[in-house]
Amino acid sequence: MNRFTKANLMLIVCLLVSVLFAPTSYADLELVKDIPKAEIKLYKTHNLLVEKKLLANTKFDLRDVITVNVRNQQSTQHCWTFASNTVLETNLLLRNNQEYDFSERHIAYATARNFTDGTNEMGHNREAREGGNEFVAMSYYTSGRGPILEEEMPFSTNVGRISLSEIEGKTAQKKITDYIEFPAISKQKNSSGDIIYKNPNTDETYSQVEVQDIRASIKNHIMNYGAVFATTVSGGSYSKYYNYELDEPALYCNSDIEPNHQIAIIGWDDTYPIENFNEDIRPSSPGAYLALNSYGKNEQFKTGCFYISYEDAIVEKYGMLGIINAEDIDYDKIYQYDPLGYSRSIRGEGISTLYGANVFKKDKTTIETINEISIASLVEQQFELYVNPLDGELNLNKLQKIETEQTVLRTGYTTVKLKTPIEVAGEEFAVAIKYKGINTDACIGVETPNEGYWLTATSNSKESYYSENGVQWLDLSESSLKNTNICIKAFTTIKSSNITSDSYKIEKDLIYKVSPNTTVKTFKDNIQVDETLKIFKNNIELADSEIITTGTILNIDNGRSYTIAVNGDITQNGQITLEDITQIKLYLVGRRNLTELEQKAADVNTTGDVTVTDLTQMKAARLGLINL
Repeated sequence: MNRFTKANLMLIVCLLVSVLFAPTSYADLELVKDIPKAEIKLYKTHNLLVEKKLLANTKFDLRDVITVNVRNQQSTQHCWTFASNTVLETNLLLRNNQEYDFSERHIAYATARNFTDGTNEMGHNREAREGGNEFVAMSYYTSGRGPILEEEMPFSTNVGRISLSEIEGKTAQKKITDYIEFPAISKQKNSSGDIIYKNPNTDETYSQVEVQDIRASIKNHIMNYGAVFATTVSGGSYSKYYNYELDEPALYCNSDIEPNHQIAIIGWDDTYPIENFNEDIRPSSPGAYLALNSYGKNEQFKTGCFYISYEDAIVEKYGMLGIINAEDIDYDKIYQYDPLGYSRSIRGEGISTLYGANVFKKDKTTIETINEISIASLVEQQFELYVNPLDGELNLNKLQKIETEQTVLRTGYTTVKLKTPIEVAGEEFAVAIKYKGINTDACIGVETPNEGYWLTATSNSKESYYSENGVQWLDLSESSLKNTNICIKAFTTIKSSNITSDSYKIEKDLIYKVSPNTTVKTFKDNIQVDETLKIFKNNIELADSEIITTGTILNIDNGRSYTIAVNGDITQNGQITLEDITQIKLYLVGRRNLTELEQKAADVNTTGDVTVTDLTQMKAARLGLINL
């Protein structure tokens, strides 16, 4: 069971700044806990575009549309990783018809702080054996660390500290560009037994219509974007809230108690009978969410799923979260100061427009193109994007307004594509956002230390800046907001060199069809490129007389890197050996998998598949009968 406490939840609080702009007016920023109700209304204005056909759907089960895998966290506290991967995997299958099995273990470790041989600088304030939540998982996805395939780091119940090398060098499969947070709903009964619905962060009351609209947005998301992350209770001490006599148990918790478990909502039934719940504790009205658990299929959860009453005190209280879009990774670099994800916001009380900016340092030898910018926001608001591609000055004469494909930030995380990518060539560049509240205060999402998982947040000077007018800027490191950075990320591609070869094949970041026993000098002689190139293996530059092996790296002065695959060299020693022959045989009989790089090396006839023909040619080449 996952250890999940209120202190570990994402704190939805704002940092209050003075109304008037002057360095002395916001040098000491203080915390407040009020969030205007208008934020909820604005959220609904943008997100609750519910199709009429949805309103007619009283029942929906994602399992009727796509495959939803039932998995078992066993003795670990990693339910949050299973729920998060379900949210992502169902999105990809529903939206893109792409089926994946991502590693839960890697999420748990890549977001942990302490390892046997050092500290993970991108880790939250948690041990790998401990629990987490959806915001920790989303920071993992959006910072470029994952998701990785299950086969790269398989599940294990051993949750002790491991070496940093065991989480490094993995291949992230997707970038999560957009996720959305749904408004939280708490429930209290008055003296007449009627349920009063409130925003737990502001204590403002919702109307019945507002509650139905929020639920309709959640349902719409499940139908169109996949599962939604939610929070609940589980375990023997909470058994009185369950009816386990059903194949898919019914849960109704009528107490405002601490949650301890995360699940994925995969459907609903508006007509779900009151009689299905424990006869001692039953809701007053029918209707329930359908939830996927992470306990596998067992005597209590025969299908791996269960129902949660709409009136349940916990399931909607902490808000729900869904992924809107995930894409193939198409960037070379990600510039960011917020690997832990946003934890709070700067809000100008009574101020409808604020500015936030990050100044990023880059390799001066590279020419890069900004294609996308990602922004976190606590509220739905409009924005404008400005970039200084020349240097890091936040100067109105240098900041260029950039046209984007959208102009509204959702509540959560939004990636905006530039209509025309912009080139940056210097040592620094600046990205500034003008946040514009829609009938409410403007709000800037930041990564900053708070109780729980974000205590490890750090920052440096000359990274993140705040302004109320876009002219005068305050370095956040010089304010009271120590270790605080603005949640703005920039995704760039490195301008490719005109690299060609008459002898080798070059695709994206891979050079292959290189003959065994090729020296570095011979390899260089067969590469045509304008810039200076160097060859590395295990981060050590190779001399001209040394042999090129599979996995050797070609670096070009402009920052572009290429991985080299040598024909038949599976074991990465530059030659075709008996071990290489054995590995291909094992692959052909299904007893071994090949990585993408190994497949390029093994596919010696470049047909796109590794076959018996490749094995035959490798044998012949090893005997000196042919050259590869």
